Amino acid sequence: MKTGKTVADGGFLTGIACGTLAAIIWGAWPVVSKLGVGQSLGPTDIAALRFGVAGLLLLPLIMKKGLGGLRLWQVLLLATGAGIPYVLVTIAGLTFAPAGHSGAIGPAVMLMCTTLGGWWLLGEHPGRRALGLFTLLGGVLLIGLNNWSAGANGNDSWIGDLLFIGSGVLWASYTVLVKRWSVPPLHATALVAVTSMIAYLPLYLVATGGVPLRQAPWQELLLQGGFQGICASFLALLLYSKAVSLLGAGRGAIFSALVPGAAIVFAYPILGETPGPLELAGMALVTLGMIQALGLIRRRRIAAISNG
Repeated sequence: MKTGKTVADGGFLTGIACGTLAAIIWGAWPVVSKLGVGQSLGPTDIAALRFGVAGLLLLPLIMKKGLGGLRLWQVLLLATGAGIPYVLVTIAGLTFAPAGHSGAIGPAVMLMCTTLGGWWLLGEHPGRRALGLFTLLGGVLLIGLNNWSAGANGNDSWIGDLLFIGSGVLWASYTVLVKRWSVPPLHATALVAVTSMIAYLPLYLVATGGVPLRQAPWQELLLQGGFQGICASFLALLLYSKAVSLLGAGRGAIFSALVPGAAIVFAYPILGETPGPLELAGMALVTLGMIQALGLIRRRRIAAISNG
């Protein structure tokens, strides 16, 4: 007897779709940011565009709903994990190390910290996902191995690597806390964007007077403002928060493992970075590990038994 799709199955598939789309956008983020840093804009300018656009876009929602029952310190912690500190740390790292380092180190650190944090604070025991998580980490390390061994950007690349470790820890804190406090996805996105805009934009304007933005070509401003402010800061964070709300912090974090592969795909046409054999092998391991960690194989078996 066929049972049909349950509500839970629909939520599971929706969570996978949201997480995958968010990972694709974030895979493009270090590539587009690296492109901006290499042109007219610096890390602080890109951060101003990101949260200036997203903050203004989502300000009406915050004016209507306020903090949504959260205390100010909780909002500040969420904004620290996914807002201006996270962005500045990551983009600063890109000035020392290549985008490939960011795509490999950040997701690996974030995945491990979220798994441990979810286990400790949320009671989400990794269980059967452990094998998939180790497979994912192996794939991420393979993807980054080629860049690390090449010693790109000289001896200072270790500074960028340390910054990417910090960004992974920050993002993991957001993932766990947004689930622990049951913050609705859209509201969490708005809180991060508006808080970051209020905290950062006045300081940026006082320090620079907006001169870097006025001197940059309008095409660059349009690309960085649109991608950073709408795609990376608003759309991707909304999709990711939705995935976490549907799948849990531990499973939601798994999608970070797709970021290195997506970064490789985007880096080839945009930055001219050709993936090597190790990176391609890493992408295959990441795919396999994600299937294992999400329990897709087991769910297919259960569905087949139920339907047969």
